[in-house]
Amino acid sequence: MAEPLIRGAGSGGSTTTAPSSPRLLGPAALVSVAFLATNALAYAFTVLAARALAPAAFGELAALLSVLLVGTVPATGLQTAAALHLGRSAAGRTDHAVARLHGAAIVTGLLVTAAGVAAAAPLTALLHRPEADAVAWLVALLLPSTLIAGYQGMLQGSGRYGRLAGVNGFFGVAKLVGGTAGLLVGGTPTAALAGMTVAAFAGALAGWAGCGHPGLARELRAPLAAALRASGALLGLMLLLNLDLLLARHHLPAADAGEYAVGAIIAKVAFWLPQGVGVILLPRLADQTQHNRLLPAALALVGALGAVLTLATAALGSAALPLIGGSAYGDPLGDATWLFAALGTLLALAQLLLYSGIAASDRLAVGAVWAAAAAEAAVVEVLAATGRVSVVPIAVTAVATAGLLVVLGLLRTRTGNGPDLLEE
Repeated sequence: MAEPLIRGAGSGGSTTTAPSSPRLLGPAALVSVAFLATNALAYAFTVLAARALAPAAFGELAALLSVLLVGTVPATGLQTAAALHLGRSAAGRTDHAVARLHGAAIVTGLLVTAAGVAAAAPLTALLHRPEADAVAWLVALLLPSTLIAGYQGMLQGSGRYGRLAGVNGFFGVAKLVGGTAGLLVGGTPTAALAGMTVAAFAGALAGWAGCGHPGLARELRAPLAAALRASGALLGLMLLLNLDLLLARHHLPAADAGEYAVGAIIAKVAFWLPQGVGVILLPRLADQTQHNRLLPAALALVGALGAVLTLATAALGSAALPLIGGSAYGDPLGDATWLFAALGTLLALAQLLLYSGIAASDRLAVGAVWAAAAAEAAVVEVLAATGRVSVVPIAVTAVATAGLLVVLGLLRTRTGNGPDLLEE
């Protein structure tokens, strides 16, 4: 059996205390600004796509990008495990440890890509695509998206926030430029994904350089197993984050699905807006003192940001969707667009609580996320079977499900931390 990557608190090894709160303010601000800028670029691309494509075509592109998020969950699991692991102990941040994580990221990317190839035909049928060209580009995009998540985890866990911000920003800009070029030249979802994929490979190469050109090492069992365990929880969250959009694409007419996709942009803004908070918080959840002090403050900050955005969306009312997607959007939702801001906020809170559960090795937290996704799908299926499915009922169902998940997470939040995820 291979040795653990680093002996952490759970194995009796030495640990280092995270920097004090004042020292966290600078890195938190830096990473938050970088992530906000990257997410603003992604938002700009979705707005451009909403205006450049017909509602039916935009609904297709939005659904494909949602599948991409689900497909990169295994890499995010590796990123999460690495951040918690390296945040637990600074003594073992060796070149060999990083090389093992790098090897695990490459293997994970290849496995995810192979799974995407196997799922291409069913996914094409699910999304009512006549051809598999768009799905093929989506599958190719999984590899660089997986690699960049691995590099971000190495930088995040070792506290190199400046490089993390740079790597994340460059990858976001590259995807925006590539996707926009494909959209403007080809004018189809397939062309947009093709441009995004080519640019993403360049972004992943830059990420490797920004991470210090990590090498490769064997003994991948521990990091791969850690990624798998964290992925079980994060896959449920990503599924929940995108499930309503996929259900809308499947059950609603193409035009209404496009309307829902534009509304979902608001939910994504509310979800991604406070992501810098989670990036800084995650490695410190491995330390009990940091966990107990920072988690309540992080929840309060995310909740406050979400409340402001929800109130602003409610004030805009029926003007919110045309403001994003143009005059072709807005009728099915009317004044209910605030539901999407509330949904994104609740899911952002659920993510922080899930991070806490992963750090504490709380298996029930993982089960709660999957149960919430199953419940949401079941309710929408019942609505469809009874002929009452439409844009607003799907949104209401998603909000109710996310709200219940947050309540359960708050009830289950506990202090302390579990064993190192990378222990064997």
